[in-house]
Amino acid sequence: MSALGAFYFQALKNPEALFLLIAVALLLIAELAARPAGRLSVSTGDVLSALRSGRKNVLRRLPAVLRALGLTLLVVALARPLSGMRPRIESAQVRDIVLAVDVSGSMTAPDFVDNTGARRDRLYVTKEAVRDFVQNRKARPEDRYGMDRVGLLLYASYAWIQTPLTLDYALLEHDLENITIDQRDEKHNRTAIGSAIGLAVSNLNKSAAKSRVIVLLTDGINNHGSLDPVTAAELAKRYGMRVYTIGAGSPVPRSAVARDNPIDEETMKRIAEITGAKYYRASDLASLQQAYDEISALETSEINLGEVYDFDESFMPYLLAGLALIAATVFSRRIWFEAIP
Repeated sequence: MSALGAFYFQALKNPEALFLLIAVALLLIAELAARPAGRLSVSTGDVLSALRSGRKNVLRRLPAVLRALGLTLLVVALARPLSGMRPRIESAQVRDIVLAVDVSGSMTAPDFVDNTGARRDRLYVTKEAVRDFVQNRKARPEDRYGMDRVGLLLYASYAWIQTPLTLDYALLEHDLENITIDQRDEKHNRTAIGSAIGLAVSNLNKSAAKSRVIVLLTDGINNHGSLDPVTAAELAKRYGMRVYTIGAGSPVPRSAVARDNPIDEETMKRIAEITGAKYYRASDLASLQQAYDEISALETSEINLGEVYDFDESFMPYLLAGLALIAATVFSRRIWFEAIP
């Protein structure tokens, strides 16, 4: 391999850095065109006698040329040359999950107790548990993105997608935080469980992942919508989706809202059984978090994320050569072209 082979590259990671070469060229032109003002630059030592008049002008410009070449090599290094690029198919173990959360008026019942012993309503505790579920899907707590796509579906009198399937967990957490229930709004007065499952199935049916999961939380019964929950579960089964169900609420109702909206546990168990999943009963924050944690341990499936490239960094030869030329510029000025006032 020749010495110049070290300067071979196939692509630049930051090609926009090459715009800095314009500044390097302007600097070189300005220095070559400039005349010494008020000073006389002569060669020192025995070199003065060996120089011919025709070579003086060329050598006088040598430091400027060396510096321009050095800066050029440093700019190329800054552009991050890449070599040895090898294509490969990138895949990952991922799943697509739709979190369906009941936001009917009964979710305002304050019959949960959090880790501090304070009384909390069902929606507050649900948001805490879902937030933990999302956080646990990150590789690191400070990450914004995760590998599993997660979507947020809300439902009451009807169902709607609050957050489409996404890897952006910060967006998901933002939408989760902004969930509110206004009992004066007619849309929060009923619970359409069948519609929620149907919309989740429709959303997941567009997914390429083989592992497609619906986690449905409710605190009541299906009393609205044209799609029966069991029929919706059969639809989910047909498309190979599992529906995990969670019944949220204290076994001993502590409010009129809770007493008037009992959980239809038989239907919730039936939905989970049809789709090969499981039903959980959550009566406090700890049991709700445990339910989401267990669901978080679902099996994964491999999907193709597309063709990517492995490569080797090749900036080091340019960096070292550039620094060497800058050093040569300083050396030549001090040894051969020292300015004398």
